[in-house]
Amino acid sequence: MKEYRRGGRVGCFVLGFAVLLVALINPHSANALIPKNINVFAASSLQAKYSVLTKKFVAAHPGVKINISFGSSATLANQINSGAPFDIFVSADELSMASVKSEITTPTDYVANQVVLAVALTSPIKKIGDLNGKVKWIQCAHTVPCGAAADRALKAEGGIKSLPVSFETSASSTLAKLIAKAVDAAIVYKTDVIANPTKIRAITFTDSKAASTQYKIGISKTAIASNNRWAKRVFQYLQYRN
Repeated sequence: MKEYRRGGRVGCFVLGFAVLLVALINPHSANALIPKNINVFAASSLQAKYSVLTKKFVAAHPGVKINISFGSSATLANQINSGAPFDIFVSADELSMASVKSEITTPTDYVANQVVLAVALTSPIKKIGDLNGKVKWIQCAHTVPCGAAADRALKAEGGIKSLPVSFETSASSTLAKLIAKAVDAAIVYKTDVIANPTKIRAITFTDSKAASTQYKIGISKTAIASNNRWAKRVFQYLQYRN
């Protein structure tokens, strides 16, 4: 895992002092020192949606650059705890967000999602119990949000004796294998199925609560301490376009 050296507090002090000094000399120049590169860490299941949203924001605010790192929420949380620079973190579960609580200012509920069994439109698979047949299926690893939700959903469903042929590292890789027809079925997020209506369909689990996961969003304490106006604006933009 890549290691990062922390320098947040010193950096915030230097940036804050510089902005104050320039503001006193020339108030109109102070805005030039406000960072316009925003680092967003987001769950891989948000990739399609966020790619569109951030392009719209950047188009409306020339000069602003939004750098997004997509991946498993657990992996992103580990990177944050190792000192990776970030401004906004959006996790696909509450546990990953809780693990970085020392770096985040008051995270809030974002959106809710749920896992489903996804299959090709022409697949003969009709119900969850069909996984016990000669079916090649996959799910996310137990340690990532989509995997934890899959585990809960399968346990609540009961009666599934077969095992997945692989445990994927992220929701995006699980979906990609199904779309590529490398497997017969995959437990993915419902939103992924909605985003691919001409390729796959969903079979829902009996216990929707067990299959659900709560996304969380938070802004870094460093962004707040340095009064990063653009980080705050992007945070609010994402919050209200969920």
